Amino acid sequence: LMLQREDFIERLSKKGYTKRDAAVIMDDFIRTLEEALVEGESVMFRGFGTFEVRDRAERESISPTTKERITIPAYRTPHFAAGKLLKREVKDGVLQE
Repeated sequence: LMLQREDFIERLSKKGYTKRDAAVIMDDFIRTLEEALVEGESVMFRGFGTFEVRDRAERESISPTTKERITIPAYRTPHFAAGKLLKREVKDGVLQE
């Protein structure tokens, strides 16, 4: 089961927000997170986890179609590491208060 954007907004609206406010909050949160990551900053929510950017080194590989050696250039990629509390909640299937 995967929640889509609309499903998430619906769940937020059940917590007392209007659907419009929930959508604005969610969109602003995601945009702010993206801006921080693009600028190379890490974002940590204690207990929930850390969003960060990782650098991948240039590497050699083999093209599956031509079987020739190719160079994959270095690149940056986003990464999420779950915090201890989130890991425990998912493992136990119970939200902590």
